[in-house]
Amino acid sequence: MTGIIGVLVLIIGLIMAIWPYFAWYVRLGWKFKDAPSDLALSTGRISGIVFVIVGFMLIVSSCSTGSGADSKWAEQFKEKLDAGQVQEISIGMSNPSILSEEEKNTVIQMIQDAELRPFDAGNVIGSNNAGKITFTDETSLEIVIFGPSGGIELHPMATEKEFEIMSEELKTWIHTNYSD
Repeated sequence: MTGIIGVLVLIIGLIMAIWPYFAWYVRLGWKFKDAPSDLALSTGRISGIVFVIVGFMLIVSSCSTGSGADSKWAEQFKEKLDAGQVQEISIGMSNPSILSEEEKNTVIQMIQDAELRPFDAGNVIGSNNAGKITFTDETSLEIVIFGPSGGIELHPMATEKEFEIMSEELKTWIHTNYSD
């Protein structure tokens, strides 16, 4: 949506900058008998240039945010899993259990095989359980178990959206082994 608004602002700005008399006439000229002053045309042209810059910025920002950034995060996350950068996975809110090496590898494989579907949890909070994936570079990622999506979720800080791990196998495994 930001991209569409950016294109509209860019077009309006170009019209104002290239044809300031036309832009003045459409906006105000039909109300007046006399032609606009040079100051009014210059102000309109400068405003047009500002609109062009703002429109360009909106277009560029729409390309660098949203689902593109989210899908890039998902790819980078899966690359970290593939590279063996998971130090530990813990599950539990008050007294978390650290998964054994075998359990960790099982969960990693299920996540790798699953689709990561972005969604917006909004202001909804609450879950059945929670956990954390800690990487070898000391970064971590929150896991929400049976949260707003009803499934297993990843809540990264670097994206606007959360991700549901689309794996019935993982849901069943966690429900069987780590239900509170």
